[in-house]
Amino acid sequence: MRSGALWCTMLLDPSLEGPRVAFAIGRTAGNAVERNRARRRCREAFRHRDFPAGLYLIGLTRPASLATFAQVTQDLDGILARTSL
Repeated sequence: MRSGALWCTMLLDPSLEGPRVAFAIGRTAGNAVERNRARRRCREAFRHRDFPAGLYLIGLTRPASLATFAQVTQDLDGILARTSL
């Protein structure tokens, strides 16, 4: 599923203690510094959300330098709203 600049593939699994997340931010998102900043933004925004237990792969669709923390947070909220349907 997609929400803004983020996409997410998930496998909900209630047997896990909590959500497990991995990030797929490729070289098209920018240089290593920009990709690492984007990964840290995504990780921090994910940490403050209450996602159901499961496995999540989250990726960024545009250059990492263009995704602000507020946009990442808003996009994760959109993904979270779709998971609770």
